[in-house]
Amino acid sequence: MKKLHISLWMAGNSGWMGGTIYTQNLARAIASLPVEERAKIKLSVACFSSNLNLVKPILSYVDQVYIYGKLYLKVCHSLAERLVFLPTQIFNPLKIDFLYPTYVGKRYPYSWGGWIPDFQHHYFPEFFSKKEINRRNILHNKIADSAPVIILSSQMAQSDFHRLYPKAASRTQVLNFISYLEPDYFEHNPQLTQEKYGLPDSFFLISNQFWKHKNHALVIEALGLLKQRKIYPTVVCTGSFQNNQSEYFSQLMSRIEELKLGQQVRILGLIPRVEQIQLMRRCLAVIQPSLFEGWSTVIEDARALSKPMLVSDFPVHLEQNPPHTSFFERHNPEQLASLMSEWFYHLQPGPNIEVEKMAIQNNFSAIQSYGRQLIKIVNTFRT
Repeated sequence: MKKLHISLWMAGNSGWMGGTIYTQNLARAIASLPVEERAKIKLSVACFSSNLNLVKPILSYVDQVYIYGKLYLKVCHSLAERLVFLPTQIFNPLKIDFLYPTYVGKRYPYSWGGWIPDFQHHYFPEFFSKKEINRRNILHNKIADSAPVIILSSQMAQSDFHRLYPKAASRTQVLNFISYLEPDYFEHNPQLTQEKYGLPDSFFLISNQFWKHKNHALVIEALGLLKQRKIYPTVVCTGSFQNNQSEYFSQLMSRIEELKLGQQVRILGLIPRVEQIQLMRRCLAVIQPSLFEGWSTVIEDARALSKPMLVSDFPVHLEQNPPHTSFFERHNPEQLASLMSEWFYHLQPGPNIEVEKMAIQNNFSAIQSYGRQLIKIVNTFRT
């Protein structure tokens, strides 16, 4: 019996770790299935040579890795669309049944799925260049026009898609992604990571890239309010600040200096994922202040650890509905400051081993369900 060949395209890059983790977690989800289910699937991952390092963490989960040049993909897809007198199978030498997430075209050599995380540029166009808005609109139009199935990460994104592309509404599916944490992450001592970065025992953690919509500014203002009350929590920030919003990052740094919060805001930049997870295990709580998310990876990471969270009241965050969470108004630093003050005095540094054990069990069941959902979508929409 022929195996179902699912090929995952490495969606992210070093500048967008959310897409990278998305693809990695999909591979882990399928690989986590019971032996009898996994045996029916050939799982490959495809990437450009420049992104090969992003595939390394999931090599043990996949059967094959394909390294493409951008020109190769363009030629294959272009020929499949133009040479209509030839069977499309000619342009599918790898015998892929389903490629995801990607954009291929109207005439394709294999079934495929388009992924649209969110429609943020419709809500906050001021956060994007005209070039980027145009790029997103063109891609979304193409996906709506051609994709056998369009996968959205949240109910909010699906509602937005139906409003913007009503003719393609019947081809949409919602697939809420799940974080999977490697078992060996729990063999590390989080205190050693804390000590490596010279952090205090008690700290809050933000794991977001420094983009405007991530709303670090609100947390800085909350810290300023707490300082007036002689309350001095530390907030540790992981995530890249090497992006096209360097002016925004400079503004944040200026505000930190103005409020004299340099000892309380610790910016570590992009650190290895295993270390980020150790800091998440160790922290008092995770803060997710974003103004917009497609489906928050940070929330899913924290859920997988059963960590307490302070989360902004953005609709997708409410849709994710993580446990052990207090929500705050996303433009209200006073409300966030009050919650931080309360939790600063009442929470203890982690990890709580017994809580983590239960969270790991729940996470494994969730990740298997996630893998099965994708396979169901593939079987429903592939030709």
